[in-house]
Amino acid sequence: MDNVTLTVIVDAAAILWALFTLLQVVDVVTGRQLRRAGRAVGTRDRDRLFAWTIICCAIVLILVMFGVIIASRLILDHAQPWFGAALMVGLAGVSAASAILAVRALRRPESGYATLLERLRAADGTRVPKGRVKDFRRWLEAIDERETDVRRTVMLGRWVRSVPPVTGLVLVLAGVLLWLGGAVDPWVPLLSIAAPVISIVLSTLGARMSLARNLAVHAVHQKQRAEIVEAIDDLERRAPRKATGLTDRVSRALAILREQQNPGQQ
Repeated sequence: MDNVTLTVIVDAAAILWALFTLLQVVDVVTGRQLRRAGRAVGTRDRDRLFAWTIICCAIVLILVMFGVIIASRLILDHAQPWFGAALMVGLAGVSAASAILAVRALRRPESGYATLLERLRAADGTRVPKGRVKDFRRWLEAIDERETDVRRTVMLGRWVRSVPPVTGLVLVLAGVLLWLGGAVDPWVPLLSIAAPVISIVLSTLGARMSLARNLAVHAVHQKQRAEIVEAIDDLERRAPRKATGLTDRVSRALAILREQQNPGQQ
């Protein structure tokens, strides 16, 4: 591998590592705030969600800007209007999709234990039909099934936190190869060693704070679930019940009433 290619790899790895490091700092700061909130954490973290939505939209905007520059060069400098126009249309689609996803993420209502508990508290002291009670139980079962999604999200977060250290290792390896090729001074690979070290430290801090946050939320959810089960059982006890044989008794009473009203037909 020649020095020109290694230089491009070093530059790209340095830019990506700087971007990932900024994201890690945001993750640690927001995670620290959530850890301070402790057991008061709800089912959705509005501040954290808002911060990450802004970050993702900013990254998409930067990528779209670079894409627009490339598309313009294809049209103006390389005389390839069709490829440039297709790239422009694709960038417009990416921008529209990102805006829609951001709006949906910010406007999506809560549908977890807290929301169900609020509905049950609103129905406290009333007599709801048995069908409504069954709806509450099905809602609770649907929320319980989301635990698999939570585990998948945690695993995905672990994999994502491993990306910055790997990028730092790529930066170190490319720097060492450049030094062996005589293209850079020895202090360049030595300085690049700080990149994976910083990324590992930030990843560890973010993972620990995320674990503390998940434990706090799990404790809140278990408490809410216990209250939900108790409230549903209470609603089921107060639900109106049909009297045994009520239809038969009503039919018999109507028959006797008709006999009394028409005695001549007997």
